[in-house]
Amino acid sequence: MATALVKIGGSTLDAPGLVDELARDLVRLGPGKAILVHGGGKDINRALERLGQVSTFIDGLRVTDAAAIDTVEMVLSGQVNKRLVRAILAANGRAVGISGVDGSLLCAEPYGDGRLGFVGEVFDVHHGLLVTLLKHGFFPVVSPISIGKDGMPYNVNADHAAADLAVAIPVDDLIFVTDVPGVLVEGLPVPTLTVSDVENLIAAGQITGGMVPKVRSCTQAVLRGVERVHILAWQGPMTISEHLAGKLTHGTVITH
Repeated sequence: MATALVKIGGSTLDAPGLVDELARDLVRLGPGKAILVHGGGKDINRALERLGQVSTFIDGLRVTDAAAIDTVEMVLSGQVNKRLVRAILAANGRAVGISGVDGSLLCAEPYGDGRLGFVGEVFDVHHGLLVTLLKHGFFPVVSPISIGKDGMPYNVNADHAAADLAVAIPVDDLIFVTDVPGVLVEGLPVPTLTVSDVENLIAAGQITGGMVPKVRSCTQAVLRGVERVHILAWQGPMTISEHLAGKLTHGTVITH
């Protein structure tokens, strides 16, 4: 199934006009040819602040207690998800918004030692619902809220959820739209990298900080069967379609 899975983060979604441009670009790829997975960290921050709930982070991940998970699910699976669905519908695409809870799409267990509360990591993917939607010409829009063995919702990192879905389907292209123009080495984006290149650059201290877990999730996706993983910044109305067609070369592509 020649399908692209696009992941876009909450900070990127805040850029003026980007949601509408993204929706039109996905529709250009054709019915049932793309899946969109989204985050929504900034929207979650704003909602928690309005409710007087304090955000605490450990190793970059939000500690999510029972009160916070209700808010996180409301924002991601409701507010952000439906904003993206409405944009694709307005661009004359057929979109369906779901979360990892629906059809037990993403099954999660507590992350690490459980100190983060209802933060999860995916241990199983039931992708039949997504495949059905794609076959019928829909664009699935997926919130990374997942279902636990205890029946509770778990907040899964959207990068990780996207990679797990890309492997399970599998897709040809996994695309991370970020606020950086690719993997930077000495300030410049590297056009192509192999899995071994990535590890060498990490060992040499050329890839650091938050980019390390992102590129490692990319390399794991490649090693598990995804043909190409792309890290790129938004470059205007046809960023994804022209990039995949080879007409716009930007960002970083990671291959086996």
